[in-house]
Amino acid sequence: MRTDGVFLAATGVFLPPRMPVAQAVAGGLFDAAEAERGGWQSVAVAGELSAPELAVRAARQALERSGHRGEELALLLHASVLHQGPDAWPAHGYVQRQVAGGSAPSLEIRQGCCGILTGLELAACYLASAGQVAALITGADNFGTPLVDRWRYTAGAGTDRPSVLGDAGTAVVLSRAGGFARLLAVNSSSVPHLEELYRSGVPLFPPEPTLGRPARLGERFAHLRRSDPTGFVALLRDLAAARTQLAAHTLAEAGIRPQDVARATHVFSGTAGYLRAVLQPLGIDPARGLLDFGRGVGHLGTGDHLAGLDHLLTTGQLSPGERVLMLGNGGTSIACAVVEIERLPSWAQAAASAG
Repeated sequence: MRTDGVFLAATGVFLPPRMPVAQAVAGGLFDAAEAERGGWQSVAVAGELSAPELAVRAARQALERSGHRGEELALLLHASVLHQGPDAWPAHGYVQRQVAGGSAPSLEIRQGCCGILTGLELAACYLASAGQVAALITGADNFGTPLVDRWRYTAGAGTDRPSVLGDAGTAVVLSRAGGFARLLAVNSSSVPHLEELYRSGVPLFPPEPTLGRPARLGERFAHLRRSDPTGFVALLRDLAAARTQLAAHTLAEAGIRPQDVARATHVFSGTAGYLRAVLQPLGIDPARGLLDFGRGVGHLGTGDHLAGLDHLLTTGQLSPGERVLMLGNGGTSIACAVVEIERLPSWAQAAASAG
């Protein structure tokens, strides 16, 4: 979907303190060989700070930076991967109450690691159809719960992406009144048969968390690889092909070529191989990604893209006229957006000067 007159007014990011990977290895939390293979340096760890509170802190920063008032928000979308708080509790309502108030509709998005990008698409459509001014999209997870092992959750998966999970809150204000970047195009798609990869070997009822069982994605991936090795390889191939196809389509809608992409945000992985697999099929140099930054914070669930874009802005790595590709996948979902930097906002310039 090519968008017209939709802007990113501001981003907001709350990253908690980082735990050095060497400390995790020394404490027996992480295997030394896996740490070396993955290239991880440190991981953001929020401790007892809840995921919705991470989102609130990021949202307040984004709203303040944007110049919009809470009452101007026509929509709030909150993206997450895992539990946010008490069962049956609306985390999106908490974020709205703490940040903006009002009676605008608020919704939670459960599209895995591309929830924020899906939120951009939904919010852009909403603002266009409803004739409203601004929307707030937030995302957050705290993976330090008893049923998640941030260091080993993909152990045994048999993929080339050894992953560790970092905690963060991220936010963006989408606006029709202007902003630092123009949203040129945004799209999403699904690969429904990927759902088998995420449940293989696990009964659907009762849900695992209700039994106190930890989330071990690696074991599910491994189960499918053993039971259907040909299908396992085909699933990964289908995912890669669909991701490349969606990104190529979005770039075409944005009216730019792969060589016009200055930087790219993506799911954070410690390995250069994963980044090559994502960007090289599009003809984009993997050096335009965020390998080193991701290695220092961990895979932030749905937060990788906004944390990455904010990092590029606040470290002076983007200039007016440059285009950024944002490409991710999570579960059965794939999403992609292209933004063009219109100007360097004062808050980004101040951060870059201070840094």
